[in-house]
Amino acid sequence: MRDETLTGALVGSISRLALACFLFVPFSVAAQPAPGWDQAKKDVLADYKKQQPGDRVLEITGPERKEGVAIVIRYYGGATVERADKSKSSDRFWVEYRLFGSKWELQTVKVYEQNTQSDVRPPAAAEAQRILQDAWIGAKCEAFDGLAVAIDGEPRFQIEATSDRANAKRWYVYNVKVAAKGNGKFRLSEDGAAYVNATQNMLLWNPSSKSWTVEARHLRCTGFTKKS
Repeated sequence: MRDETLTGALVGSISRLALACFLFVPFSVAAQPAPGWDQAKKDVLADYKKQQPGDRVLEITGPERKEGVAIVIRYYGGATVERADKSKSSDRFWVEYRLFGSKWELQTVKVYEQNTQSDVRPPAAAEAQRILQDAWIGAKCEAFDGLAVAIDGEPRFQIEATSDRANAKRWYVYNVKVAAKGNGKFRLSEDGAAYVNATQNMLLWNPSSKSWTVEARHLRCTGFTKKS
């Protein structure tokens, strides 16, 4: 009887030990740490070296934020890059890792935004507003009177995508709001009603004359909507 009791106790102990091992192993695997920001920076540098071998990463900043669930983690950050033509770009990227079994693996490095740093300063805000105002008056929007241009926010620099950077076109994109009064001359213009045209205009740099001009194709008189 005593032997049977000891045998039963031993079997019970072994069963409890096996159950504890079964429960403990997955917990240990799941508890393995995910890659940190330092590892993410190394992987970003390696990706730039592979994808853009002629460029040089000057600085990596971040993380701007971190997102993740149980098996996926993503870091967002920024990079200052000197390109082969010596121009500089401010990039934004994310790097993603995924858990496969017990191992974290790099999934993607994605540069989702690139902004070429300007080598031409924009005109002063008052000067830019004057240039835009004159351009809209010259557009002769005959259905509207009293056009008044207001700049909304800071301009964004852009450069023509070409290998000849020295002669590439350069411009600033402005978000503008053009207020006006309808004069009733056309069907879509109610006399005395207030209208607004929220759009974007480009100031193109002319290096020979060192002056700015407005891209006329963006001066659309059909973009006005009646204020509610």
